[in-house]
Formats: sequence, C-alpha cells, structure tokens
Amino acid sequence: MRKIIIDTDTGSDDAVALVMALRDPSVKVLAITTVSGNVPMQQATYNALQTIDYAGTYKPPVYKGIAKPLLCELEDATQVHGKDGMGDVGFRAPVQQPESEHAVDALIRIIGAGGGDIELVTIGPLTNIAVAMLQAPEVMKKVPRITIMGGANFYSNPHTPCAEFNIMADPDSAFLVFNFGVPITLVTLEACQTNQAPLTDDEITSFRAAGETAAFCMDCNHTTYDLAQKVRGYRELELPDPVAYAVFSRPELIKTSFTAQTSVERGGTYTRGTTVFRKRKYFFETEPYQPNSTIVTGVDGPAFKKFMYELIKD
Repeated sequence: MRKIIIDTDTGSDDAVALVMALRDPSVKVLAITTVSGNVPMQQATYNALQTIDYAGTYKPPVYKGIAKPLLCELEDATQVHGKDGMGDVGFRAPVQQPESEHAVDALIRIIGAGGGDIELVTIGPLTNIAVAMLQAPEVMKKVPRITIMGGANFYSNPHTPCAEFNIMADPDSAFLVFNFGVPITLVTLEACQTNQAPLTDDEITSFRAAGETAAFCMDCNHTTYDLAQKVRGYRELELPDPVAYAVFSRPELIKTSFTAQTSVERGGTYTRGTTVFRKRKYFFETEPYQPNSTIVTGVDGPAFKKFMYELIKD
C-alpha cells in the first residue's frame, strides 16, 4: 500500500481529490496539511475536516500550515470556488478537530520517521513544502516523488497570460521546490481540460445521484460549473485536483507527457508563476541539462471519470 501526505488549500475540487484518496484501497493517507490558496488557511483546514467527514472512511490527522505566501501577497480563488471554497452550500460542520502541531513540523516528523516511501501529493500552493525543505533538507530528500497539480503553458487567466493558480499564488515556493532535487510529476491544466476530462452537464447529474458522498462532491463544485455556464454558455466541470490524484494513483491514465527541466518565473507583470519547461540542451547552451520533472499534458478522460466515479459513489 502506498503512503502519502496530501497538502491542500481545500477548495471544491480539492475536496473531490481528498474523497478519492480516502476511499482508494491502494493508498493510505498518513496526514493532510493545509495552506492558504483557494481560501485562507483556516477555511482550508475547516473544509478538509468537513471533507473527511463526508468521505466516510478513516480520519487522518489534519495539520494547519502557513497562512501566506513566502514573499507575495495572498490571492484567493473564491470567485471560482465560492466564499467558503465549497460552493457556499452550507454543508454540516465537521466533528474532527485539527491537530495542534504545525503542518511544516508534521511534514518533517512524519517523513523523517518513514523509510523513504512516503510520497507527497500537493493540490495547492507549495508554501508548506518549500518551508519544510528549507528547514530540514536532509529529511525532505527522503521523499521519493512529489505529484503536483500545477503549471500551464500559455494558459489565459485574469492575472497572468501564462500561469496556473497554484504556482502563481506562491511562485517563490514553487521555484524552491522545483530546484530542490526530488523527482516531480507535474499535472498541468492542459491535462485537466483535454481528452474529455471535464464532466458534462449530464455526467454531473448522473454522478450526483450516486449517493451522499457523490452528491457532496458535485454540490461543493456548483459555483465552479455555474461560472462555466456564465462564461462559456454551457455547464461543465473541470476537476484539476482529482485528475492530479488519479495520475498519482493510476499512472496508466497518462496519455501525453514529456520530461523537462522545469523552473518557475517569479516576477513580471504578465509572467509571474509561469512554469518554464526546458526539454533538452540546445547546442548554444553552456549550462547542463538537468531534467527534474515529468510533465503530464493529457489523460484518458473517460477512464479518469470511471476511476473517480467508482471511488466517490456510495
């Protein structure tokens, strides 16, 4: 059984990924650490606890993390996920409480006590991970791989024309993580938007009817697919974090990918948070080519949906 820690800024698509992980028989979630991003860290923590309750399985400890990016100002994504990050539905309050230990300390302690077999799945900004790497590099080097939902190639959003939210929200932390030396699988926005990966209106309705947990997974995203209706004229649901989790759990779902030396642009009015993919060494370059990541740009959409449905249905 694979062991993971999930680091999350729990918004609505994060919640679906958490449910999937907690119901995946091949995986043990050792801990959930929270960070500011989609919503502030305190709300992300509450949402993670709420999601654990709706998942209806075991209850891993939840650790509160860092409340702001390393250097830049905090930006949230409540315009997409709702003011509470969970579609403003008003789900029942969680019973479980967060742990008193800080998320960074928990990451260092749990990974340090492991045998080099604890992977990280990050579905929010990378602040907690970067700070853990700065504080205990020898421990964090034990992580065999990090699966990151993040990155894009000339993706258009309201802030920059080239960046995805998780990376843009704390580009300095992302820069540190990509240059740390632990292998990375980066699941980009392109992977979540192509090959029939988004749920159609009919699929949203069908999934919602599959029990309380499935209804929770769809309903917490209703501000997201309502926004798609307003912007595109039709309802659909993109689920970046569940796609990233699916890639971690079932790498055979990957359809297109490439290897790259990835870095992150930390400044610029139009380029902050851009993931820069160096795919090979060119003849005129003097610095060595040091690939650090597998970049996933496409998944098997129908197979992803089947995998997700089997995990979230009751």
